[in-house]
Amino acid sequence: MLNPPVPLRAIAHLRQSAVSGLVCEGDKLWLVADDELSLQRYSLAGVWQAELALLPGELPTDPKSRKRLKADFEALLLLPDGALLALGSGSTPQRYRGCLIRAGVVRVIDLGPLYRALAERFEELNVEGGVVYGRHLLLAQRGNGAGGENALVFLDLQQALHDLEGDRLSAAALAQILPVHLADLDGLPLSITDLCVSPAGHLYFSAAAEGGGSSYLDGECAGSVLGRFDRDFNIAQLTRLTPPVKIEGLAFQTDGRLLLVADADDPAIASPLFALDDLGEASSTG
Repeated sequence: MLNPPVPLRAIAHLRQSAVSGLVCEGDKLWLVADDELSLQRYSLAGVWQAELALLPGELPTDPKSRKRLKADFEALLLLPDGALLALGSGSTPQRYRGCLIRAGVVRVIDLGPLYRALAERFEELNVEGGVVYGRHLLLAQRGNGAGGENALVFLDLQQALHDLEGDRLSAAALAQILPVHLADLDGLPLSITDLCVSPAGHLYFSAAAEGGGSSYLDGECAGSVLGRFDRDFNIAQLTRLTPPVKIEGLAFQTDGRLLLVADADDPAIASPLFALDDLGEASSTG
């Protein structure tokens, strides 16, 4: 059951129009956009600071060509040693690439060994979130394609870190796949778009209600929800967010404030950055 709607507080509009992954690191906000080839750094107030190329070259401006050739970086996460890991969605073989960023140095990561194994488990693979959680590196499979399969993918963290030293992620890291069952929102199916862990150690997720039934093509969006898993990975809370935007990225600041970013699926509209200042974590359980 959905909790009463919670309003988001608008902070800024970012330079990019399709921001899909967020990480807060101290007073820095790192982000990737699914139709760009760079890592961006902002202040926590949404002021642009710097850019780092992840892959060489430039994407075409023609929308169809750009969609076909983009790396589709949909997830960004912070590793225990402070490195950042950007992950392609895997929705096409062109998107089986990631990037490991450590001290400003970028290494391209081959996601193919892991993603080919996952593609055998899902009718349409679409990785859209990731976070380190305990002994695991968790990935979010977004069920907006054929089969509607939302799931948490558990990778053994130590094996994943070992793999990354060899510039890849392998199927050897795959520990468990746990389906996540979500209802509809205003008649459109909800599908997971990101994961993050709060300072109190709770695992949160965002999910957007989008039509179209495709992991490749964008559809009509009815809005988004914020959810929290309990210790057994059951959904403990689910709250509708207003305004009805497509939330694609989540990141907690150290003070517990949650930052959220939306994708308008329109290159002419800059991604808005929002905040939720109080999630009531002190009174939450699970």
